[in-house]
Amino acid sequence: MGNFIETFWMPDTPLVALNILLAAVVTFTVRLGIETFTRTLEIFFIPVLILLTIFLVSIIPQANIQNIQPVFENGAKPIIRATLFYVSVFTLSPVMFLMIFPSKVNESKKGGKAFYIGTLIGGIILILFIMLDILVLGPDTTSRNIAPSYTMAKKINVGNFLMRIEAIIATIWIFTTYTRTVMYFYVSVVVFSNIFNIKDYRPFTTALGMIMVFYSLIVFPTVPSSGEFNKNIWLFYAATYGLIMPLLLFITAKFKNIIKKNHGSQQ
Repeated sequence: MGNFIETFWMPDTPLVALNILLAAVVTFTVRLGIETFTRTLEIFFIPVLILLTIFLVSIIPQANIQNIQPVFENGAKPIIRATLFYVSVFTLSPVMFLMIFPSKVNESKKGGKAFYIGTLIGGIILILFIMLDILVLGPDTTSRNIAPSYTMAKKINVGNFLMRIEAIIATIWIFTTYTRTVMYFYVSVVVFSNIFNIKDYRPFTTALGMIMVFYSLIVFPTVPSSGEFNKNIWLFYAATYGLIMPLLLFITAKFKNIIKKNHGSQQ
Protein backbone atom coordinates (compact mmCIF):
# COMPACT_ATOMS: atom_id res chain seq x y z
CA MET A 1 0.00 0.00 0.00
CA GLY A 2 2.85 2.36 0.83
CA ASN A 3 4.54 1.68 -2.50
CA PHE A 4 1.30 2.42 -4.35
CA ILE A 5 0.70 5.76 -2.59
CA GLU A 6 4.34 6.78 -3.01
CA THR A 7 4.37 5.90 -6.73
CA PHE A 8 1.08 7.46 -7.85
CA TRP A 9 0.21 10.14 -5.30
CA MET A 10 3.14 11.20 -3.10
CA PRO A 11 6.45 10.53 -4.89
CA ASP A 12 8.38 12.93 -2.62
CA THR A 13 7.15 11.37 0.63
CA PRO A 14 9.46 8.77 2.23
CA LEU A 15 8.06 5.26 2.21
CA VAL A 16 8.72 4.84 5.93
CA ALA A 17 6.48 7.82 6.75
CA LEU A 18 3.59 6.33 4.77
CA ASN A 19 4.08 2.92 6.35
CA ILE A 20 4.12 4.38 9.86
CA LEU A 21 0.86 6.23 9.20
CA LEU A 22 -0.85 3.14 7.80
CA ALA A 23 0.49 0.91 10.58
CA ALA A 24 -0.85 3.35 13.17
CA VAL A 25 -4.35 3.06 11.70
CA VAL A 26 -4.12 -0.74 11.62
CA THR A 27 -2.81 -0.88 15.20
CA PHE A 28 -5.57 1.40 16.46
CA THR A 29 -8.20 -0.75 14.73
CA VAL A 30 -6.89 -3.96 16.28
CA ARG A 31 -6.87 -2.36 19.73
CA LEU A 32 -10.59 -1.58 19.34
CA GLY A 33 -11.32 -5.27 18.91
CA ILE A 34 -12.50 -7.66 16.23
CA GLU A 35 -16.22 -6.97 16.80
CA THR A 36 -15.88 -3.23 16.17
CA PHE A 37 -13.87 -3.93 13.04
CA THR A 38 -16.30 -6.47 11.58
CA ARG A 39 -19.32 -4.25 12.22
CA THR A 40 -17.55 -1.46 10.32
CA LEU A 41 -17.00 -3.84 7.40
CA GLU A 42 -20.73 -4.60 7.32
CA ILE A 43 -21.40 -0.90 6.72
CA PHE A 44 -18.95 -0.60 3.82
CA PHE A 45 -19.54 -3.97 2.15
CA ILE A 46 -22.59 -3.04 0.04
CA PRO A 47 -21.26 0.39 -1.16
CA VAL A 48 -17.94 -1.18 -2.17
CA LEU A 49 -19.72 -4.00 -4.03
CA ILE A 50 -21.96 -1.49 -5.88
CA LEU A 51 -18.97 0.67 -6.91
CA LEU A 52 -17.07 -2.38 -8.14
CA THR A 53 -20.09 -3.48 -10.20
CA ILE A 54 -20.39 0.00 -11.78
CA PHE A 55 -16.69 -0.06 -12.58
CA LEU A 56 -16.83 -3.50 -14.21
CA VAL A 57 -19.87 -2.59 -16.32
CA SER A 58 -18.31 0.73 -17.40
CA ILE A 59 -15.00 -0.76 -18.51
CA ILE A 60 -16.43 -3.64 -20.56
CA PRO A 61 -16.82 -1.50 -23.76
CA GLN A 62 -13.05 -0.87 -23.67
CA ALA A 63 -12.24 -4.59 -23.78
CA ASN A 64 -10.53 -6.00 -26.86
CA ILE A 65 -10.65 -9.77 -27.30
CA GLN A 66 -7.50 -9.66 -29.46
CA ASN A 67 -5.41 -8.79 -26.40
CA ILE A 68 -5.60 -12.38 -25.16
CA GLN A 69 -4.29 -13.76 -28.45
CA PRO A 70 -2.26 -15.81 -29.13
CA VAL A 71 -3.23 -18.27 -26.44
CA PHE A 72 -0.46 -20.51 -24.98
CA GLU A 73 2.22 -18.49 -26.79
CA ASN A 74 4.86 -19.52 -24.22
CA GLY A 75 3.35 -22.87 -23.33
CA ALA A 76 1.23 -23.97 -20.41
CA LYS A 77 3.86 -23.57 -17.66
CA PRO A 78 3.57 -19.74 -17.21
CA ILE A 79 -0.23 -19.95 -17.19
CA ILE A 80 -0.27 -22.73 -14.58
CA ARG A 81 2.20 -20.83 -12.40
CA ALA A 82 0.19 -17.60 -12.60
CA THR A 83 -3.05 -19.48 -11.93
CA LEU A 84 -1.60 -21.10 -8.81
CA PHE A 85 -0.45 -17.69 -7.57
CA TYR A 86 -3.84 -15.99 -7.93
CA VAL A 87 -5.79 -18.99 -6.66
CA SER A 88 -3.56 -19.08 -3.56
CA VAL A 89 -4.49 -15.47 -2.77
CA PHE A 90 -8.15 -16.28 -2.12
CA THR A 91 -7.87 -19.93 -1.05
CA LEU A 92 -4.77 -20.19 1.18
CA SER A 93 -4.86 -16.76 2.86
CA PRO A 94 -8.33 -17.21 4.45
CA VAL A 95 -6.88 -19.89 6.76
CA MET A 96 -6.30 -16.96 9.14
CA PHE A 97 -10.06 -16.97 9.82
CA LEU A 98 -9.53 -20.15 11.83
CA MET A 99 -8.51 -17.73 14.59
CA ILE A 100 -12.12 -16.48 14.53
CA PHE A 101 -14.07 -19.60 13.55
CA PRO A 102 -15.65 -21.03 15.57
CA SER A 103 -14.54 -19.44 18.85
CA LYS A 104 -15.91 -15.95 18.11
CA VAL A 105 -18.90 -16.95 15.97
CA ASN A 106 -22.29 -17.43 17.61
CA GLU A 107 -23.80 -19.53 14.81
CA SER A 108 -21.17 -21.87 13.36
CA LYS A 109 -23.25 -23.14 10.42
CA LYS A 110 -24.14 -19.66 9.17
CA GLY A 111 -20.60 -18.49 9.79
CA GLY A 112 -19.13 -21.36 7.80
CA LYS A 113 -21.55 -20.76 4.93
CA ALA A 114 -20.69 -17.05 4.89
CA PHE A 115 -16.98 -17.95 4.89
CA TYR A 116 -17.27 -20.10 1.76
CA ILE A 117 -19.52 -17.60 -0.02
CA GLY A 118 -17.13 -14.75 0.78
CA THR A 119 -14.16 -16.74 -0.52
CA LEU A 120 -16.05 -17.54 -3.71
CA ILE A 121 -17.07 -13.90 -4.27
CA GLY A 122 -13.50 -12.73 -3.66
CA GLY A 123 -12.16 -15.25 -6.16
CA ILE A 124 -14.70 -14.26 -8.83
CA ILE A 125 -13.95 -10.55 -8.42
CA LEU A 126 -10.20 -11.17 -8.64
CA ILE A 127 -10.56 -13.28 -11.79
CA LEU A 128 -12.82 -10.67 -13.43
CA PHE A 129 -10.37 -7.86 -12.71
CA ILE A 130 -7.41 -9.86 -14.06
CA MET A 131 -9.35 -10.75 -17.20
CA LEU A 132 -10.41 -7.13 -17.81
CA ASP A 133 -6.88 -5.84 -17.14
CA ILE A 134 -5.58 -8.04 -19.94
CA LEU A 135 -8.50 -7.35 -22.30
CA VAL A 136 -8.29 -3.56 -21.87
CA LEU A 137 -4.57 -2.88 -21.34
CA GLY A 138 -3.02 -5.88 -23.03
CA PRO A 139 -0.68 -8.46 -21.47
CA ASP A 140 2.51 -6.35 -21.71
CA THR A 141 1.11 -3.26 -19.99
CA THR A 142 -0.63 -5.39 -17.37
CA SER A 143 2.53 -7.32 -16.49
CA ARG A 144 4.67 -4.17 -16.19
CA ASN A 145 2.19 -2.09 -14.19
CA ILE A 146 2.11 -2.30 -10.39
CA ALA A 147 -1.55 -1.20 -10.36
CA PRO A 148 -3.14 -2.20 -13.68
CA SER A 149 -6.71 -1.75 -12.41
CA TYR A 150 -5.89 1.83 -11.41
CA THR A 151 -4.50 2.49 -14.90
CA MET A 152 -7.48 0.75 -16.48
CA ALA A 153 -9.89 3.01 -14.58
CA LYS A 154 -8.41 6.03 -16.38
CA LYS A 155 -9.80 4.70 -19.66
CA ILE A 156 -13.42 4.76 -18.51
CA ASN A 157 -15.48 7.24 -20.49
CA VAL A 158 -19.26 6.80 -20.57
CA GLY A 159 -20.86 9.51 -22.69
CA ASN A 160 -18.16 12.05 -21.72
CA PHE A 161 -19.87 12.14 -18.33
CA LEU A 162 -18.58 9.23 -16.27
CA MET A 163 -14.81 9.41 -16.47
CA ARG A 164 -11.62 9.72 -14.40
CA ILE A 165 -12.88 7.52 -11.58
CA GLU A 166 -9.50 5.98 -10.81
CA ALA A 167 -9.47 7.75 -7.41
CA ILE A 168 -12.58 5.77 -6.43
CA ILE A 169 -10.94 2.51 -7.50
CA ALA A 170 -7.78 3.41 -5.58
CA THR A 171 -9.85 4.17 -2.47
CA ILE A 172 -11.61 0.80 -2.72
CA TRP A 173 -8.30 -0.98 -3.19
CA ILE A 174 -6.75 0.79 -0.19
CA PHE A 175 -9.77 -0.04 1.98
CA THR A 176 -9.76 -3.72 1.01
CA THR A 177 -5.99 -3.96 1.51
CA TYR A 178 -6.40 -2.27 4.87
CA THR A 179 -9.01 -4.92 5.75
CA ARG A 180 -6.62 -7.76 4.93
CA THR A 181 -3.80 -6.08 6.85
CA VAL A 182 -5.96 -5.69 9.94
CA MET A 183 -6.94 -9.35 9.83
CA TYR A 184 -3.33 -10.50 9.41
CA PHE A 185 -2.15 -8.23 12.19
CA TYR A 186 -4.95 -9.27 14.53
CA VAL A 187 -4.13 -12.95 14.04
CA SER A 188 -0.41 -12.28 14.59
CA VAL A 189 -1.03 -10.38 17.83
CA VAL A 190 -3.46 -12.96 19.21
CA VAL A 191 -1.11 -15.84 18.39
CA PHE A 192 1.77 -13.97 20.04
CA SER A 193 -0.25 -13.43 23.22
CA ASN A 194 -1.41 -17.06 23.24
CA ILE A 195 2.18 -18.28 23.08
CA PHE A 196 2.88 -16.54 26.39
CA ASN A 197 -0.56 -17.49 27.78
CA ILE A 198 -1.69 -13.86 28.13
CA LYS A 199 -5.42 -13.27 27.72
CA ASP A 200 -5.32 -9.58 26.72
CA TYR A 201 -3.48 -9.08 23.42
CA ARG A 202 -3.78 -5.26 23.36
CA PRO A 203 -0.49 -4.49 25.21
CA PHE A 204 1.40 -6.14 22.34
CA THR A 205 -0.19 -4.14 19.51
CA THR A 206 2.12 -1.10 19.67
CA ALA A 207 5.36 -3.10 19.78
CA LEU A 208 4.26 -5.51 17.04
CA GLY A 209 3.01 -2.55 15.00
CA MET A 210 6.52 -1.09 15.05
CA ILE A 211 7.93 -4.47 14.03
CA MET A 212 5.41 -4.57 11.18
CA VAL A 213 6.71 -1.24 9.83
CA PHE A 214 10.34 -2.40 9.83
CA TYR A 215 9.34 -5.76 8.39
CA SER A 216 7.52 -4.07 5.50
CA LEU A 217 10.62 -2.03 4.69
CA ILE A 218 12.77 -5.18 4.67
CA VAL A 219 10.45 -7.33 2.54
CA PHE A 220 9.13 -4.60 0.21
CA PRO A 221 11.77 -1.81 0.11
CA THR A 222 11.01 -1.07 -3.56
CA VAL A 223 8.37 -1.88 -6.16
CA PRO A 224 10.59 -4.40 -8.03
CA SER A 225 11.31 -6.27 -4.78
CA SER A 226 7.57 -6.54 -4.20
CA GLY A 227 7.17 -8.13 -7.63
CA GLU A 228 10.03 -10.55 -6.98
CA PHE A 229 8.50 -11.59 -3.66
CA ASN A 230 5.12 -12.23 -5.26
CA LYS A 231 6.67 -14.13 -8.16
CA ASN A 232 9.21 -16.36 -6.41
CA ILE A 233 8.34 -16.54 -2.69
CA TRP A 234 4.65 -15.90 -2.06
CA LEU A 235 3.26 -19.25 -3.25
CA PHE A 236 5.63 -21.30 -1.07
CA TYR A 237 5.16 -18.94 1.87
CA ALA A 238 1.36 -19.05 1.64
CA ALA A 239 1.31 -22.83 1.11
CA THR A 240 3.27 -23.29 4.35
CA TYR A 241 0.63 -21.79 6.64
CA GLY A 242 -2.37 -22.12 4.31
CA LEU A 243 -2.01 -25.76 3.24
CA ILE A 244 0.78 -27.74 4.92
CA MET A 245 0.19 -26.67 8.54
CA PRO A 246 -3.64 -27.08 8.45
CA LEU A 247 -3.17 -30.46 6.75
CA LEU A 248 -0.77 -31.59 9.48
CA LEU A 249 -3.21 -30.42 12.16
CA PHE A 250 -6.04 -32.28 10.44
CA ILE A 251 -4.03 -35.51 10.21
CA THR A 252 -2.94 -35.18 13.85
CA ALA A 253 -6.54 -34.69 14.99
CA LYS A 254 -7.64 -37.79 13.03
CA PHE A 255 -4.90 -39.89 14.62
CA LYS A 256 -5.90 -38.63 18.09
CA ASN A 257 -9.51 -39.63 17.47
CA ILE A 258 -8.46 -43.08 16.28
CA ILE A 259 -6.25 -43.59 19.34
CA LYS A 260 -9.05 -42.45 21.67
CA LYS A 261 -11.54 -44.82 20.05
CA ASN A 262 -9.14 -47.77 20.27
CA HIS A 263 -8.32 -46.97 23.87
CA GLY A 264 -12.03 -46.66 24.74
CA SER A 265 -12.88 -49.98 23.08
CA GLN A 266 -10.07 -51.75 24.94
CA GLN A 267 -11.36 -50.44 28.27
